[in-house]
Amino acid sequence: MYNLFGDKEKLAIEYEFLPNPNLESRLLSDTWGIFKFWINGVEICQYMQEELICDYNWNLYYIVEWFCEKLEYIMGYDPFPLPVNGNNVLELIENADNFESNDNCEIDLWYGAKSRWIFNHCWFSNRDGSILPCVYFRRIEKTIEISWDNAFWMSEGKFFLTQNGVFYISYLLFKQIVFDFLNSIIAELELKIIDKNIIKKWKNFLSIIN
Repeated sequence: MYNLFGDKEKLAIEYEFLPNPNLESRLLSDTWGIFKFWINGVEICQYMQEELICDYNWNLYYIVEWFCEKLEYIMGYDPFPLPVNGNNVLELIENADNFESNDNCEIDLWYGAKSRWIFNHCWFSNRDGSILPCVYFRRIEKTIEISWDNAFWMSEGKFFLTQNGVFYISYLLFKQIVFDFLNSIIAELELKIIDKNIIKKWKNFLSIIN
């Protein structure tokens, strides 16, 4: 049975733990499940492969870990670091990729700054080999922008039901939905995971911004 947080017609998160089909360590085995992320009535983690619609199935440990560690950047004051124009994250990244210089050091600094920001604002970096959509989160005053672009997966023969898009939601509503999701899934995992230090670490991250 899915746990649902939020409104599917606006923003919602769903998850359900399932038996792990792989021979993995207990930590990863205990966190296997389905994760769904709804925006405007569309589940943006669903994709089509060989005419089959597939849900996101993986170790949910990695999504929980990423959110716990990166919420301070998403919900805090961490603007895009490079002097380029763009109406959303996708445009900012596209324009940043046009940078050229004859100075190798300047190139390294530019693209290093871009990579660090993406690492803190896009969960794709923590996918652990899973078929996770490329989604970015950033704060704009009292709003959270959620942008996604799944061109990466097209060459793999995987086509998401929504390939790209941009969505805005109030900061407070985003916080409520994400925290409700994290508090629920962490409470469930606390009963399953032997290493309580992991649970303690996640709770400490959340306490910083809650």
